[in-house]
Amino acid sequence: MRQPNYYRVLKTALDNGTLGPIRNITRFVPVTVLTKDMRLNYNTVSKRLLDPGRLTAIDIMRLSKLVGVEPAAMFILVIREVGK
Repeated sequence: MRQPNYYRVLKTALDNGTLGPIRNITRFVPVTVLTKDMRLNYNTVSKRLLDPGRLTAIDIMRLSKLVGVEPAAMFILVIREVGK
């Protein structure tokens, strides 16, 4: 499966460390695209990105698979954000 440009740009931002807070994911990937790819409701995705403490392990694993990074890297990003 070919990875859409949205996720390639997001992966680059994650690799460079320029993403910032998790809610900035929507600057790279529209919420409507995330809802379709993660198989979640629009409101659910929006709330979970605004409050990363609500992200489940399955959400993090799906997102890491879409972006093309290791799940551990995404977990660390979420933990750092929740710890603030």
